[in-house]
Amino acid sequence: MKSAPPHSPEGEQAVLGSILIRPELLPQIAGILKPSDFYREAHCRIYQAMLDLYQQGVPVDLVTVTQRLTKVGQLERVGGAVFLAGLSEQVGFAINGLHYAHLVREDSTIRNLIELGQQLFHDGLKAGASSKDLLFYAESRVHDLTSLNGSPKAVNLQQAVRTLDEFLDTKLPDRKIYLLPWLMEASIIMIYAARGTGKTMLAMALLTAITSGKAFGPWEIMEPVPCLYLDGEMVPQDTAQRLAGFRAGEQKKDLMVYSAALASQLGIPQANLLDEKWRSSMKDILLSQGVKVWVVDNIASLAPGIDENSKQDWDPINRFFIDLRFAGITTIFLHHESKDGKQRGTSGREDNLDFSIQLVKPSNYFREDGAKFIVKFQKARLRQADLHLIADTEFALETAEDGVYFWTYASVKKQAKKEVLKMLDAGMAAKDIALELELTRGRVSQIKSEAIKEGLLTEAGKLTQTGMVYVSRI
Repeated sequence: MKSAPPHSPEGEQAVLGSILIRPELLPQIAGILKPSDFYREAHCRIYQAMLDLYQQGVPVDLVTVTQRLTKVGQLERVGGAVFLAGLSEQVGFAINGLHYAHLVREDSTIRNLIELGQQLFHDGLKAGASSKDLLFYAESRVHDLTSLNGSPKAVNLQQAVRTLDEFLDTKLPDRKIYLLPWLMEASIIMIYAARGTGKTMLAMALLTAITSGKAFGPWEIMEPVPCLYLDGEMVPQDTAQRLAGFRAGEQKKDLMVYSAALASQLGIPQANLLDEKWRSSMKDILLSQGVKVWVVDNIASLAPGIDENSKQDWDPINRFFIDLRFAGITTIFLHHESKDGKQRGTSGREDNLDFSIQLVKPSNYFREDGAKFIVKFQKARLRQADLHLIADTEFALETAEDGVYFWTYASVKKQAKKEVLKMLDAGMAAKDIALELELTRGRVSQIKSEAIKEGLLTEAGKLTQTGMVYVSRI
């Protein structure tokens, strides 16, 4: 006869009964248990109703819990009003509510470890199974089980101390690169710009490229991975319309979408980076779905009430992103630009970034150009030898006849050179060219000298045949 996983129906009922008798215990119990820690589905639903009431600021008692379960159509599924009343009569358990909460948590942890072992057994039998991937998955899940809503296990910090030689000899897995050379595993990336520049369109395009395995601009896709786009601002219809425009061809990996507006319509609490429980739930989603890159769009919408100039207010979100980094997940968050052209708010937001990317409208920008901007890497943790690969690049979003979006792009430096050659050929003076293109006169003279040596320009400043071909190229 197959034995049931470890669980205690009496212990779970004791926890619920203690909350009904002493509601002031709920915040402490919530720090120990999450709904999925309850083995019985009915108990899980009752506990979730209690948490919903607490988060809404409604008193938690027999009447309100009954009304909540009735409203969501679950009262009879949990045993009815009689069952709830029976829980509230267990006065003897009230003073031991926290003790029973820890016992329920212990049973839940054991069940999760059993499930983890079964999952590893199943995955290990698959063709092409990698020990590195299995170990990474096991370590991340065990880390969650020992730290989430419970006391972290005791550790010996000395185990992590290495001499330099030992550290250099430590066998570390290669850090995976998704978009060569800058978008890689376990990174934190900020993209900021003025309103209406095209941050969202760029982010959607990046995730579509990463999941489809197609190059984006001048950057080659090295490995397609599952991604998630978190939209905290738009109505679902707008989100769907924009994403549909980027979807062309088969996706090699899943691109998932979490619309805060759609979640709200389903009765799910608002997405909130400042809410520890929400962060914990989102981490569970990212890990369980195998997401490697996710976009947070945007900080202003998903951190309501935050003082943007306060590093202290930002710290919990920053720690969350670092926690995801240590779990191998890359975060790209979108943010607004301040009036002085910098990212808005505390400079502490940039301390732990791998890359800080600014989108700037070109000097010849017109409103009808739509999403057209220059991508500038303001901070980059990258090898010196690779910095030339992230030179300023101008992108422009276009729409094909079939309604599918596509991007045109060009090196800003090369574009400037072409414009200078065209103006010189037209007879413009160097000082006027510098003023028109917002370059220094020295840079204009340098471009002219180099073009003459390359055979693109005559000494008189006229384009040669080769020069005409060069400036006509996209």
